[in-house]
Amino acid sequence: MPLIRINDIGTVAQLGLWCMNEDISSFGVWTDEATTLYQSEARRREYVCVRALMCEMLGDNEIPTITHNADGKPLLSDGRLISISHTRGFCAVMLSSSCQVAVDIEYVSERVERIAHMFLRHDEFATDTTSQLLHWCAKETIYKLFSSDRLRYEEMRVSQFDVHRKGCLAVENLKRSLVVHVCYEVTPDYVLTYAVK
Repeated sequence: MPLIRINDIGTVAQLGLWCMNEDISSFGVWTDEATTLYQSEARRREYVCVRALMCEMLGDNEIPTITHNADGKPLLSDGRLISISHTRGFCAVMLSSSCQVAVDIEYVSERVERIAHMFLRHDEFATDTTSQLLHWCAKETIYKLFSSDRLRYEEMRVSQFDVHRKGCLAVENLKRSLVVHVCYEVTPDYVLTYAVK
């Protein structure tokens, strides 16, 4: 089964992780919906796998409808709060009944080094691939958490940190002068970041 894991984040949220390597032709109505909505095989796979992961997280084959607000933030028809991220081979979903949540996942690649100048501030320190990926993902997480602020990369600042396999980063939303702790996980295949507000 492509389910990697489902974790409780304290008592307020759930985080699910899925490996997107299965044949999606057997997912019934979701496959049909994905085929209608998307020409790209990758987008179809993301659509189907997010819904399969939600079924596992909710323990129910009937899942709420996903829509998006004007800022592009996903919304659920049952009022729960959700954040979704996907990258090559993986998708992640966070759910909560009471708190804003945000998640980002990126596959490990040196390609981030080519665009680091676009998202790093002059007062941030990221000299290797892993720390650059953590900066990128942490800022994407904060962007999602404060989607109505429409933050630019220079409006978020990641405090200096030592890279470990798991940990937390302090990231400041400079528009609000507010520091948020973003949790992270580093694996050989992906970097995952998430936050709860």
